[in-house]
Amino acid sequence: MNYFKHSLSATLKLGLIVIIAFSLLNCASTQTTPKALTAQSNPLLDQAQAALSQQQFTLAAQLFVQLANVSTGSQKGEFLISAINAYTQAGQIETAIALTHTLVDLADKLNTEQQFMLAQLLLQQGKTELTIELLTRLDEPQLNNEQRIRLHTLSSDTFFQAGNLIESARERVILDALIHQPSDKLTNQSRLLDTLSLLSEQALSFMRPSADSNLSGWIDLATTLKQHNTVDLTSPEILSWQTQYPSHTANSAFLSTLAERSLKDFITPQKVGVFLPLNGPFSSAAHSIRQGIIAAAYSMASRWQPDITFYDTSTDSIDLLYTQAISDGMNVIIGPLDKSKAAEIASLAERSIPVISLNKSELTDQTNYYEFSLAPEEDVTQVLSLAWLKGLEKALILSPQSSYGERLASHFSHTWQQLGGEIVGLQTYDPEQVDYSTAIKNLLQLDESHNRFSQLRRRLNLNLHFEERRRQDADFIFLLASPREGRLIKPQLRFHRAADLAVFSTSNLYEGETNTVLNRDLDGISFCAMPWLMEPENYQEANLDKASKRWPKAHGSHVRLMAFGYDAYQLTPHLDRLHGNTFSRFKGKTGLLSIPRSGLVNRQLSCGYFNRGKIKSTGLAPHLQRASQLSAPIKPIEKATSNNTQALQ
Repeated sequence: MNYFKHSLSATLKLGLIVIIAFSLLNCASTQTTPKALTAQSNPLLDQAQAALSQQQFTLAAQLFVQLANVSTGSQKGEFLISAINAYTQAGQIETAIALTHTLVDLADKLNTEQQFMLAQLLLQQGKTELTIELLTRLDEPQLNNEQRIRLHTLSSDTFFQAGNLIESARERVILDALIHQPSDKLTNQSRLLDTLSLLSEQALSFMRPSADSNLSGWIDLATTLKQHNTVDLTSPEILSWQTQYPSHTANSAFLSTLAERSLKDFITPQKVGVFLPLNGPFSSAAHSIRQGIIAAAYSMASRWQPDITFYDTSTDSIDLLYTQAISDGMNVIIGPLDKSKAAEIASLAERSIPVISLNKSELTDQTNYYEFSLAPEEDVTQVLSLAWLKGLEKALILSPQSSYGERLASHFSHTWQQLGGEIVGLQTYDPEQVDYSTAIKNLLQLDESHNRFSQLRRRLNLNLHFEERRRQDADFIFLLASPREGRLIKPQLRFHRAADLAVFSTSNLYEGETNTVLNRDLDGISFCAMPWLMEPENYQEANLDKASKRWPKAHGSHVRLMAFGYDAYQLTPHLDRLHGNTFSRFKGKTGLLSIPRSGLVNRQLSCGYFNRGKIKSTGLAPHLQRASQLSAPIKPIEKATSNNTQALQ
């Protein structure tokens, strides 16, 4: 048995530390029957309802559209809502989205209930700006209390999905005054504090107003909990807050509920086993992860000092190591790292203790099994969600000629079409080159522009002036590139008349290099990455920062892997609190972490763009629900004529 034990207890004593994802089915699963016609017979309506009952959703949608075409006002809106729901269930997402835009044009003629339904539809389709615009047009003084609760709940959810936590929290404060039912009030207060806890102390300070004492109280409570990491009702910090805000709404039942929840939620394992390879192709990555785990242990020393045992997966089978870990009294296991070993531990017949695998397997929804990874596909999904949220629909893909590039381009294409977007072109480039003009010209169809000019000049026999014109059917470019490639490609895009075309990329574009002179060539590119890289001032951790500086080139993969290990360790006491809890989050270095019932740890990244060589943060990445759950038809990418252009079928 080749494993070794590293106990941190003695060393520590010597001085060592949502988008809310909305399902498109939420609205679609509720069949709506236009109320104005239920009392009278209408053959077309009868046919539509019969089609719905027989799950002939496309036919039902078409019939509802016909009914809408011969109706006016709110009745027309009700038929359109029914058609949108039916098209959504039929998997015809693009048609549903198009009809939703038609409904937006009729918004002024809809009644209040229909406007709420339209707002819900827009939110489910990721159109947060339109959702907020619609909600702000509602005449709130004319709404009853139940409708006002619905208004501000939708507003909070919309801001949260868009990554605007500050405004989401403000809406929750308004809701706190509107909600009177005790359990609903506690739920809203919990979500309010959870949202505030995700903000940095700088952001909380920015929010603090002088006039609104209720909001100030919530902000100060969140700041106190963040600074002192305690909800002990007898602690000086909490008592001081209660003295300052004696009549605050949180002083009733919420604080005691929060204290009880904290005791249940923070379950500290006394022995942590870590499965990592000491030798082989993954040993370097494992070393970085190990450093992150140790740094996390130092950071939590005041609250929790478990024994940590490292087991070498490069020599022994997972079965053998798992049995040994159980025998050693481990309470939780972090690892393994490589994919084949992750598959082995996922397929174990029985797991008596929780396992946080550091790679993905094909098995999910396993008892005591969680998967936490830095899969680049998740980066792609979040940056494309950012593009979708901005209202962009037609995408070009520029990716390197490699299996990695092909894999991520395929993932982008598939997921983008599931959302309802369109891929209008795909071009690969040789990452070893410096001049990418051929690939860029092919992508932008500049050669076709030149060919059309040549034909026209020959036909007219005139000496005409030529000005290249790029294709006009694209909204943005999805660029897969390293920092070096990105710094070369972006200026060449500008040169080839694509300066006005938005460019989105993944975290691979940025490795923590803060040289503003070098990064000026990346200006205008939007991307999402782990918060520790995007907002280092809000994620300072002395032990982790010190560990990252031990390498002369502690950027890129080393930094990511250390943060990965750090978060994996810090997750261990929070598994029960996060698992299956829709609104619970953990603010990690690698992202805002949540764990749905599947056990797959979600990482919500931070987004921004380059401006004058510096990163301008735009907040959290939106989390959109993909239309794949509705079996939306996927169209193949149109093949280009160039031999260098590949199509993903």
